[in-house]
Amino acid sequence: MERTRQARRNPVSGATLICILAGTATLGTALGQGEARAELDSRFTRTVRPFLENYCLSCHGQRDPAAQLDLSGFTTMAGVLQDGRRASQILERLEAEEMPPKGARHPMPHQRRAALDWFHAAREYETRRNAGDPGVVLARRLSNAEYNYTVRDLTGVDISPTRKFPVDPANTAGFDNSGETLSMSPTLLNKYLEAAREVASHVYLKEKGFAFAPHPMLAESDRDKFAVHQIIDFYHRQNTDYVSYFQTAWRFRHRAALGQPSATLADLARQNGVSAKYLETVWRTLETAEEVGPLAKLQALWRALPAPRPNQPDVAKPGCEQMRAYLTQVRKKVEPRFINITAGAIGTAWQPLLIWKNTQYATHRRKFDHRQLQAAGEPPFTQTNVVEPEWANAFGPGKTLLVENQPTDPDLFVPAGQRARHEAAWGRFCSVFPDMFYKESRGRNYFVTGKDEGRYLSAGFHNVMGYFRDDQPLFELLLDDQQQATLDAMWREMDFVASINIRTYVEFAKLGTRGTRDDFKDGEPEVGDLEVDKIISASKLRSLEADYLKFAKGGSDVAIRAIRDFFDRADTSLRWVQQARRDAEPSHVQSLFDFAARAYRRPLTAADRADLQSFYRDVKERYALDHEAAIREAIVLILMSPKFSYRVDLVGTGSEVQPLTAFDLASRLSYFLWSSMPDDELLRHAAAGDLHKPEIIKAQARRMLQDPRSRALAVEFGANWLEVRDFDQIGTVDRARFPSFSDALREAMFEEPIRFLLDVFRRNRSILDLLYARDTLVNPVLARHYGMPAVAGDERAWVNVPDADRYGRGGLLPMAAFLTKNAPGLRTSPVKRGYWVAKNILGDQIPPPPPLVPELPADEAKMDLPLRQMLERHRANPSCAACHARFDSFGLAFEGFDPVGRLRTHDLGGRAVDARATFPKGAEGEGLQGIRQYIRDHRETDFVRGFSRRLLAYALGRSVALSDEVLIQEISSQLPALGFRFDTVLERIVTSRQFLNRRGRDQLATKER
Repeated sequence: MERTRQARRNPVSGATLICILAGTATLGTALGQGEARAELDSRFTRTVRPFLENYCLSCHGQRDPAAQLDLSGFTTMAGVLQDGRRASQILERLEAEEMPPKGARHPMPHQRRAALDWFHAAREYETRRNAGDPGVVLARRLSNAEYNYTVRDLTGVDISPTRKFPVDPANTAGFDNSGETLSMSPTLLNKYLEAAREVASHVYLKEKGFAFAPHPMLAESDRDKFAVHQIIDFYHRQNTDYVSYFQTAWRFRHRAALGQPSATLADLARQNGVSAKYLETVWRTLETAEEVGPLAKLQALWRALPAPRPNQPDVAKPGCEQMRAYLTQVRKKVEPRFINITAGAIGTAWQPLLIWKNTQYATHRRKFDHRQLQAAGEPPFTQTNVVEPEWANAFGPGKTLLVENQPTDPDLFVPAGQRARHEAAWGRFCSVFPDMFYKESRGRNYFVTGKDEGRYLSAGFHNVMGYFRDDQPLFELLLDDQQQATLDAMWREMDFVASINIRTYVEFAKLGTRGTRDDFKDGEPEVGDLEVDKIISASKLRSLEADYLKFAKGGSDVAIRAIRDFFDRADTSLRWVQQARRDAEPSHVQSLFDFAARAYRRPLTAADRADLQSFYRDVKERYALDHEAAIREAIVLILMSPKFSYRVDLVGTGSEVQPLTAFDLASRLSYFLWSSMPDDELLRHAAAGDLHKPEIIKAQARRMLQDPRSRALAVEFGANWLEVRDFDQIGTVDRARFPSFSDALREAMFEEPIRFLLDVFRRNRSILDLLYARDTLVNPVLARHYGMPAVAGDERAWVNVPDADRYGRGGLLPMAAFLTKNAPGLRTSPVKRGYWVAKNILGDQIPPPPPLVPELPADEAKMDLPLRQMLERHRANPSCAACHARFDSFGLAFEGFDPVGRLRTHDLGGRAVDARATFPKGAEGEGLQGIRQYIRDHRETDFVRGFSRRLLAYALGRSVALSDEVLIQEISSQLPALGFRFDTVLERIVTSRQFLNRRGRDQLATKER
């Protein structure tokens, strides 16, 4: 009975709609569309217009209309049908008998019935006449969010270039992805230009094509930082911890006992985050028996590791740590050392000889000093007579700290006559376990680190830029072929992208044969850009080499060879980068075309390519730009094109409804689910021409929901629907009264509904779980706020709490974000909280409050009466009662939650809270469960229809029209039999006539009539 009464109250729900549609169809069949419209028009003139004039316009006229509802334009049937939103408000208020208000002149029952009948008939006539109409979807610019997401996916980096843009306005459905609101002003156009230039500033040219860095790449320091840090980040991603490898090898040995009898070494390497290549080497080393040397001792420790024990997966870890400690200790005893060298006047701090020393260490990481072995019967090894040149030079590599071992060290003992055997064993050990896998930083002093320690990849030059690669063990032992190629490419990019070899050599050449900067008494010479090419020319380089060799006269063969090697490597490196840059230019232009095609979300036409090519050439010639600057300007051109910054796929040519092109449909789907551009798979389907097939577009929609980019659906649809999109800017909470409300808690409050919506979407849960679910998702800070058991980990650790109802949580309604957003700070607000439920959850259309509404006291603790009684006084005003009766009760039921959403039994004034409520139409309930039960019994259909309507409006990028009501009803009627699953709503939308088609350009000015 109650659902029947509810259907009568809402003229477009339930059985009422079915009857109306049947009646409208009969009317259309009997009279024809033209005659039906004429009959409705006649009834409007005879019945409805007088009704509006007599009972509505006195309050809702053109001058100061009540509730901002101006009905003065409703003088014709066309005028009513052109404004479906206001017509729906009239219908809803008349149906609920809330208007005219108490004290005003009221119509006779038969007059109200006649007006209602006309509104029903006219609405359904219009609904049927235009059912499935794609509607007026205007060409529009990308919203701020869409622009940011699209730039992220286009460039591969999160630049967020619209952070200084004005906030996008929302349409009547509450979303900012609509042509109704996304206009372009001259001021905003300038901001788009600034944004395009900012994006282009992140580009860098590669050996093949171009890419984008996380930060601008205009200054030399920016390029240095990028080139160095991408290598360092790569190093840090490699697991070089011996314990990890020993433990993983142990798990492989006991794989059957650990429940993985068929696991391979590669499987366990993936599971444990170690290099499969190095794990195999370590496994083979531990399992291949050694009789002497450090491997024999290490293997003994390996064999002594305990077998697995129940519930103790890390039982072997202490033993693995002992193995690491042993090999680290013994490895240090045989590390090679290299004494500084000089050559004539060429000092040890001069770059050629310093690079020689770097090279010795870099190429001996997997070797050892065999002299440190203590063979019986041989004289002991001593270094007491070592003389090191220039060891006291404060700006050179400093004094070498020699390895000194105890004369009777058992780890180094070799029986008489067995040196060769032991050296071979030590060689095998050191080859597998190097003295380090890579050296990531180096100060100018090798062994006494000082203030300049920590210079990433530094060659150790004094106050002169220079980098040196020292990662041979990592490269050879851990990296697979693809990783090796990646690392090699990164080191080449240092020279190609950042000109590091050129700038290093120029700095070196400026010194000439003076050696170091400290030899300049009057400052070092400046070098202009035009001089660089001369300095790095082969002739100049060889001339400087000849000068160095003269200064090195009398030096050792090793030192002379080091100088020649230095200049040979410099020459090779400089010639390579010059030639590589010339060879790469065509690939950069081709990459520009590829970039444009992705930016335009479709293949380029011949005209597109010609325009880009012409622009690139023109800016080079007209403005004397170099190749890289011209590429940047072309990127700005692409980003400023309407083909990128506008959704032109929303507008068709001609005057008829027409299918979207395949690429336009790909964009509509991707901007619906990702707020961003289509990916390669979606574009492949567009190119194949099968995206219009229901089974294909459904499958793509399901796939896209599982992609991380679908978070945008929860944020841009969900957070705007639920009105918490700007929650990060909330400033109403009094932090002195609520000190636990930290920035971390605020962020967690926002994340909870986002993550819950994503869980519903991706796991295809019932949309009713948004209301009735017992679970929610929390991180440690939110769990503390809710009084839940502690969650392990940091703020990024989110877990599902299946029994959240034990703590007063579950589903959307009791989430702290909504409760806090709709509270003024030092008290709750049943009005705001209730209005939020009525408007956003139940879909009620409630007019805004009148001006000069009396404010309630700001601080709950200072109120003389409970908030409930103060609201009762407020509702005594007849002009307020009608609206407040529709939502205050929902807010009162939330009184068990304080202003920041915590459960409470007393308000801030110490008064016991009362969460009882009498809901509309007399139903009673208490607290969260009372609201849920009321919705379940009386308003569930309203929620389902409202959710479907909101999602459709978001998907189409426009406000819902009368022509969409049939689709909304079809979705709502199908959901119960299919468990209210989210994919029912999603798939019905993406296969709808509205979604798959568009109006022609000639129809865009035509309003609904």
